[in-house]
Amino acid sequence: MSRARLDRRAFLATAAASAALPRMAWAAPTNPEVVVIGAGAAGIAAARRLIADGRSVLVIEAAGRIGGRAYTESETFGFPYDHGAAWLQGPNGLPLVEAARAGGFTLVDHDDAGEAFFVGGRRATDAEWAQYGLANDRIEAALYGAPDVSAASRLPANLPMSATAQSWMAPMDFGVDFADLSLGDVNAYGSYAYNYLIREGLGALVAGLGADLPILTGVAARRVDWSGPGVRVETDRGAISADACIVTVSTGVLAAGGLRFFPDLPADQAEAIHDVPMGLLLKIALQFDGERFGLKENDFLTYAVPEEVPASAAYFLTWPTGSDLAVGFAGGAFGWELSRAGEAAAVDFALGEFAGMVGSSARRRFVKGSMSGWADNPLTLGAYSAARPGRHAARAAMGRPLAGRVFFAGEALSARYPALVSGAWLSGRETAGAVVAALGGPQACASCDARGVSREKLLEALK
Repeated sequence: MSRARLDRRAFLATAAASAALPRMAWAAPTNPEVVVIGAGAAGIAAARRLIADGRSVLVIEAAGRIGGRAYTESETFGFPYDHGAAWLQGPNGLPLVEAARAGGFTLVDHDDAGEAFFVGGRRATDAEWAQYGLANDRIEAALYGAPDVSAASRLPANLPMSATAQSWMAPMDFGVDFADLSLGDVNAYGSYAYNYLIREGLGALVAGLGADLPILTGVAARRVDWSGPGVRVETDRGAISADACIVTVSTGVLAAGGLRFFPDLPADQAEAIHDVPMGLLLKIALQFDGERFGLKENDFLTYAVPEEVPASAAYFLTWPTGSDLAVGFAGGAFGWELSRAGEAAAVDFALGEFAGMVGSSARRRFVKGSMSGWADNPLTLGAYSAARPGRHAARAAMGRPLAGRVFFAGEALSARYPALVSGAWLSGRETAGAVVAALGGPQACASCDARGVSREKLLEALK
């Protein structure tokens, strides 16, 4: 398995971003052909594809903003910061890359990122670097072509630096520890043609691409009724009827019953959703006063941990795209534990680990910190999906359409790029194509205007 395939992964509305793709004059339809539930990357991509094919669409989003788990804001630190997805990665020809370029976003190639490695509060020796590199290489080799079993069952025994390598490869990449990592997921992963950080924020790109779409925020879907010839989506603001529906909410929300179905989902499909739960990659950003502590921009900062897993550790990305942040990552079981402890405890832990490497002056130069809240966010309940060992096939099973009327999309349903914004985007586009085919092919765009009303009137109707 190449290093790139196990790379550290992680996609403010701007008019520039939406200009990268054809602008769409929208009207919010009272009786749309398609209702899309969720305005993250998958929902935005699906809506754009459907409208381009002449379908009337309404996107409803429970949050007060669009973008989903791609979320950029500038209030916390005074410059754009991605609380969720931050890396734009994916296959050649990924539309998001051209959209970013056309929209004037600053793409920072991260393929050749460096790494600073510490052992016991000092820079690693050449011998320690060699041990660390060997552990990475041997573990990666053991995972190649393996059956869909727990990754922990394939680990070489008595391997120095094994816990350190594991803490990067599993929690930091997949959101789960090796014991909970499906090798089906690992081996299905596609290669990257792109690996970018975005100075203005990946979340800003995604939100910009949805800025001109028929999206209503603050409208939560509660139940999808597919018992009749079409669908009826019941929300906390009323009901919406349509010919078809695309569900893009996370597997965490689906498994918790945050969105119900009538009739219930088939038993095997419901089981498949539980077989692809949400993992967690906790982000803890530390802002400093401009001091760099001898660390380079856009580099990773790692350190050796005791030979115990799961490790209590936070690893870092230093000064991404020139900012004054060291962004810490804690994943898997420890990520959940740290999230439950709360922001103050998480920031204190990350600062302590950082200072343990660069010295006590880090505490004097520290300005403030922030912890992402995906673990207890009721609209996500985790960071991204991770199939249970032996259950990689559940990804396809949980996305089976219901009666040709209810369809599913999102990063969890991406065959080759789960956990990524690019995977969510590609899944949304593909699912929209399936909906168009099910509804009988493209229609005239005039239907969009014919069915349209203002946002205000639609919200009034949903009261």
